[in-house]
Amino acid sequence: MRRFAFIDLETTGVSPSVDRITEIGIVLVDGDSTIQEWSSLVDPGMSIPSEIQALTGITNDMVRGAPCFSQLLPTLSELLAGRIFVAHNARFDYGFIKAEFRRCSNRFSADVLCTVRLSRALFPQYDSHRLDALISRHQLHATDRHRALGDARVLVRFFDRLWQQEDIGQVDQTIAQLLKQPATPPHLARGALDDLPESPGVYTFIGATGQPLYVGKSLNLRERVRSHFYADSRNANDARLVAEVHSLEIENTAGEFGALVREMQAIKRSAPLHNIALRKRESVCFIKPAEPGLTPKILKLTDLPDGDPLNEHELYGPFSSRASARAALAAVSKSQRLCDRASGLWAREGACFSRQVNRCEGLCTGDESAQAHHARLLTGLAPMRFAAWPFSGPVVLTERDPESGLTDQWVFDRWRAIESTSESPFDPDLYKLLRRRINRTPERFLSC
Repeated sequence: MRRFAFIDLETTGVSPSVDRITEIGIVLVDGDSTIQEWSSLVDPGMSIPSEIQALTGITNDMVRGAPCFSQLLPTLSELLAGRIFVAHNARFDYGFIKAEFRRCSNRFSADVLCTVRLSRALFPQYDSHRLDALISRHQLHATDRHRALGDARVLVRFFDRLWQQEDIGQVDQTIAQLLKQPATPPHLARGALDDLPESPGVYTFIGATGQPLYVGKSLNLRERVRSHFYADSRNANDARLVAEVHSLEIENTAGEFGALVREMQAIKRSAPLHNIALRKRESVCFIKPAEPGLTPKILKLTDLPDGDPLNEHELYGPFSSRASARAALAAVSKSQRLCDRASGLWAREGACFSRQVNRCEGLCTGDESAQAHHARLLTGLAPMRFAAWPFSGPVVLTERDPESGLTDQWVFDRWRAIESTSESPFDPDLYKLLRRRINRTPERFLSC
């Protein structure tokens, strides 16, 4: 049985970050039965604009002496706990409730059902889905319009009318599609997917023996974790997770960059069974040009001194494997009209294949100098050149989550993450991530 909280707010304006709530109305419905109504004026701690007073009828005198939101927080937490949050244009009401909870150093999250979206899905033939249009179209009884409890009651009557006059199966199916509620895996604790934070971070699915199965990251942990268990969008990997996952671990970060770094670190530390792409470090390769006329070398990361590409000069890459490095060489050879033999792509004597089809300038037949050929090779490789560390020493990047106030500081030096007093080994994925971020916002990396 679904448990709904039909909610409507009156506010001082439209911005959750600036404006405040002046009235809250809630109707609790279990199945098709109303079990409780609750409403309260709220002291917003600021003046209500005159046009808002005219629209709602709520004046500054009315809210003076009313409880502030923090005083109502315990009651609201109890009323809304475990219920589907139903509102008209729900993003507005949900955003204000989340913002007020945040000001009280609390988080709020819920499954949200928007009656505007529900009306559009069920009645696409109509242009308007404003509350006044629903009242008129479905002949809903409405009193105290533009007051919180009055408008919340209208939403309940809209639902009643749907279940009375429409195909119940279609209504329920549409609600389920809009809610996209996940099915809890059989071995995961009941309620494990209910209270996930809507914040950036990293999540880990754990198997029966404690072995990590999968590590992922998201700007919205609640949305991403639950998406693995939506029956209508489950892929083969998610289907295996449903059967195998026994527990879930969450680590909040202050932003997307921190989530990406933590995800990479966790995958390489614990080698989860269902993460493949970020696990392999041993196969990473670089291209190192030889003397003019000679074949470039393909070096594994593990072949470099201390596994550090900064200890070598003139490297290009990194590439995920020897095959991808050879493919890059082949692409450069074609675009720059290079000799297949000098690129390591042809082993026979005489003219290489590209020379035979007039795609080589003739190093293999003595028609081009080794120096000219080498210059074009370097031109083609230039976009792939391994970058020097662009700072004089360690730098720090600070991220802050404005919702939670969580702050992370990340220290890097020579393309490595510095944790406590230890320096992590070179990680090609972190190198690529740092390069993108530094190129985009170099001013955010400050010298330590």
